[in-house]
Amino acid sequence: MKEDKKLNMLESIILLLLIVGSVAVCIRLKTGGPMIGLFFSWVIIYLFCLVLRIDYKKIIAGAYDAIRVVVPTLVLLMAIGVMIGTWLQSGTIATIIVGGLQMINPTWLLPLTLIFCAVLSLVTGTSYGSVGSAGVAMMAIGNAMGINAGMVAGAVICGAMFGDKLSPLSDTTNLAPAVAGAKLSDHVKSMLWTTLPAFVVSLILFTILGFRQTSGGYTAGDLSTYIQALSGEFHLGFVTLLPAILLIALLLLKVNAVAALGLSSLAAGLVTFFYQGIDLASIIKVAYNGYTTGIDVGILQTILNRGGMSSMLQYVAIISFAVGMGGMLDKLGVLENILRVLVKGIKNDGTLITITPVVGYVTSIISCSQPMAHVLTGRLMEPIFKERKIAPEILSRSLEDSGTLAGPMIPWHGYCVYMSGTLGVAWAAFFPYLFLLYLTPIFSIFYGFTGISIKHIEDTEEVAEANA
Repeated sequence: MKEDKKLNMLESIILLLLIVGSVAVCIRLKTGGPMIGLFFSWVIIYLFCLVLRIDYKKIIAGAYDAIRVVVPTLVLLMAIGVMIGTWLQSGTIATIIVGGLQMINPTWLLPLTLIFCAVLSLVTGTSYGSVGSAGVAMMAIGNAMGINAGMVAGAVICGAMFGDKLSPLSDTTNLAPAVAGAKLSDHVKSMLWTTLPAFVVSLILFTILGFRQTSGGYTAGDLSTYIQALSGEFHLGFVTLLPAILLIALLLLKVNAVAALGLSSLAAGLVTFFYQGIDLASIIKVAYNGYTTGIDVGILQTILNRGGMSSMLQYVAIISFAVGMGGMLDKLGVLENILRVLVKGIKNDGTLITITPVVGYVTSIISCSQPMAHVLTGRLMEPIFKERKIAPEILSRSLEDSGTLAGPMIPWHGYCVYMSGTLGVAWAAFFPYLFLLYLTPIFSIFYGFTGISIKHIEDTEEVAEANA
């Protein structure tokens, strides 16, 4: 008879080491990628349950519950793949590249990318949509200009996450205060203290990188050759921009992201059929397998030979196995064991504000899910914040400073997998340039120790009484 129990600390550590080892071996051998290691993590967890007589049915149920939360992301990934393929075939990407090469000074591409993606994400409330539209376009222009792909991807991600974090329309911006018991307006105002300074510093850093990239031995490549080659393969013009314009318009109108991507892909298919003169069978083939260019220019082949639903299936596998693993580890009590150790070091407001992002990172690393990171961290830290009489918007801000921004920094997290797959850039290439993501919690910790912007409930009550 199997017992209904959870793992102790030693068992939790052993299990985590085995899982990390499984993933590390697959990555080190450069075969199968992390998805095979993550798949075997399920087998490892099953064997643990078998040996320790834990009911595996209840544990696997935690995996399926966690995966249900990220199903929209999985669908979105495949929709992005279809959209990229159809945009490439319709000439949408080619027209954007030509326009960008003619209009944008390479020196200013990085800061412009940061601002463009930030504004779009702030207005639409979705980093996914911003990366999938503006991000894809700016990556294509940057690649053609010869700008470091990791830097461009870093600017895209920082801008997208800035808007997603601050927009009242974002799901995380609403979830964090709900978990912490704060008002949405107070939560957004509190986040400005950490996010705006980090954004300004990021903008300065990307501007400096832009100047460094385009100075000294920089060669932008033969831009006239690129433009001529693209004009030879596609009929360019305003018509080919309609799929991109439609997508941005639908996102601004708050149309469901998957539906918006699907309609944009349909529009691209119509442009391909009527304007590029390509048959329906080829359009459907590209939507699944991706586009292959006939241009014999290396950099353009790198830009154009991608897309299609099939290109995203490996990322769907990574997210599914990683998130499912996180759900099982939560059911086994692994997260609780680790988090209990972390909170023991809290002695003052500074250490509390420091530990909270650490807890957020740990929950993100193990659960691979933003909602789960917010809920688990908030549930654990809320009593401590109340005990120290710190206002709930400080807790909700701390949840976002780590839980929301951690995703793109963790290679197997759903957010990172999405960004990498959509932008076509490996995690190792863009990680050093995620300035906003690791500057924001630094500002948060600084405020925690200095007391700047840290509101206490008793202070709020005294002000209210004085104004009465």
